[in-house]
Amino acid sequence: MKRYVATAALAGIMGVTSIAVAGGAGAQDDTVTMTIGLLQDMSSPNVTVGYLVPEFEVWNLQYASLTDKAADDFAPLPGLAESWEESDGGLTYTYTLREGLKWSDGEPLTADDIAYTINRSRDEEWANHFSTVENIEATVLDDRTVQLTSSEPDPKLPTMDVYIVPQHVYEGIDAEAIADYDGMDGVASGQYSLVEWNSGQDWTLERNPNWFGRDNGIDRIVYRVFSNADALVAALQKGEIDAAHGFGAEGAQLLEQEDGIEVVVGLQGGFTELALNGMEGGIGDGHPALQDIDVRHAIYHAIDRQAIFDGVSLGYGSIGTTLSPSADTSWIPDLGDEGFEYDPAKATQLLDEAGYLDTDGDGVREMPDGGQPLRFRYVERSESENADSIRAFVTEYLDAVGIATDVEVMDDTQLYEAQVAGEYDIFVWGWTPYVDPDPMLSYFTCGQVTTDVEAAGYNDANWCSEEYDALYDQQKVELDPTARRAIVADMLRLFNRESTYLVLLQDADLQAYRTDRFEGWLRQPAETGPVIFSNSSPTYANLTVIDGGGDDGGMSTGLLIALIAGGVVVVGAAGFVVMNRSKRTADERE
Repeated sequence: MKRYVATAALAGIMGVTSIAVAGGAGAQDDTVTMTIGLLQDMSSPNVTVGYLVPEFEVWNLQYASLTDKAADDFAPLPGLAESWEESDGGLTYTYTLREGLKWSDGEPLTADDIAYTINRSRDEEWANHFSTVENIEATVLDDRTVQLTSSEPDPKLPTMDVYIVPQHVYEGIDAEAIADYDGMDGVASGQYSLVEWNSGQDWTLERNPNWFGRDNGIDRIVYRVFSNADALVAALQKGEIDAAHGFGAEGAQLLEQEDGIEVVVGLQGGFTELALNGMEGGIGDGHPALQDIDVRHAIYHAIDRQAIFDGVSLGYGSIGTTLSPSADTSWIPDLGDEGFEYDPAKATQLLDEAGYLDTDGDGVREMPDGGQPLRFRYVERSESENADSIRAFVTEYLDAVGIATDVEVMDDTQLYEAQVAGEYDIFVWGWTPYVDPDPMLSYFTCGQVTTDVEAAGYNDANWCSEEYDALYDQQKVELDPTARRAIVADMLRLFNRESTYLVLLQDADLQAYRTDRFEGWLRQPAETGPVIFSNSSPTYANLTVIDGGGDDGGMSTGLLIALIAGGVVVVGAAGFVVMNRSKRTADERE
């Protein structure tokens, strides 16, 4: 899962002269460069700690996995492994690697790298690997053969899509140092290698000469971070970039009118949620009223999700229902009468009957003992393009039923720390899930609740349920697909009833690309998904350079100097509107 704009790690204002511009309009060589614009920076290229959507795109390109995913339906395909065999009733799979695999630095890529990554990530509980490898033991049979044995039935197998890292690089980084590793070694098994990252500005990947797949003719990919959606849209219109991601609904409407630009409305399970700090007896200093399920239900009935969808999403995506655990949205159950429809009269009734009355006539209800008013801290994310619009809707709806809000604006790092400590009442964020629902479901188990920032999980509502945990343990070993879907549906209905997460929107990944430079853009999943920043990013291997195109994508040195002189370049990370989360924005987190 990817956090929709989660923690944007700023390294300060970097020198703009470090921006890679090879292949731009002023380039003198014949390097073919594709330039992609977005609003969100990476948090870290380190595959063991990063969790934003942008770095997942980098990892999809830099690190091949044992098995890949089909673009149309996510079915397992050969990756590093060319084939596999099942044995021991599905507990053991034996994978045969492609012949002659090499890392980008020329070192052989063997079964040792596979086993090393799986076993070490399991033992050290790497966040982006652990839910997949938790019960897996990897054994090297020979250089091209690795055997994976699960200690329990695992419905995710034979898919093994964790990013495989180079043992010859990572064995020099111990468990204490790995969280601080910058991830800039550039050693790749995938199509491209990350060679440069200027935080808040751009990052550059270059073609891996040892990749086993198709050469698409693109030598370099540059991702440019824009300070706002207007600048991003304008850059695509002017041909300064070849594709754009996350520019928001208004940008999509504008670009749909442009000749030579194709707008993509991608759906891959991303959602935007309103999180309530409502864990009974939980951590932090959340408002005690939020521990009352009647108050949480009242909040849900007070909010008109249709109006938010119409006013913020402008019809792109759909209205939220409950937690979306997968890029395959068929996992979301029909909630029927449990969907908490917009009903302010019902919200008022619930609060009245529970004893939350406005006893002093100031328009704000108080606790049943007549003491603390229902005044909640609402955290608005500074790194989201639509946070202020959503906040305006939500706070107005709450005010209408006698609930006040004090709005505090935080960047994503501040919000993450407040969430881990439980020092908030309400916030809005988002996720983009993986394909298999297990990782997303795992984030809301009791073991993910902790006040330790270094060891923090993803349970950002600080919610814990023994019933949910028991169902989670059942689904992760259920091999019958129909039975597993039924268990997951029960989990999601329970999550909805407990109501510490109101899913406001099922978000669309809004993207666009120019049609004059590259062709072969591939949606994942087929027909409904995005073409970039998707689950396994298959579009890049499918692209082809159009004759006469591909050499002027990206900003030329002369134009860059002119923009700096004109005061246009703004250095710093910005919010990411996709989903979200996201994980994706709403805003994306991994």
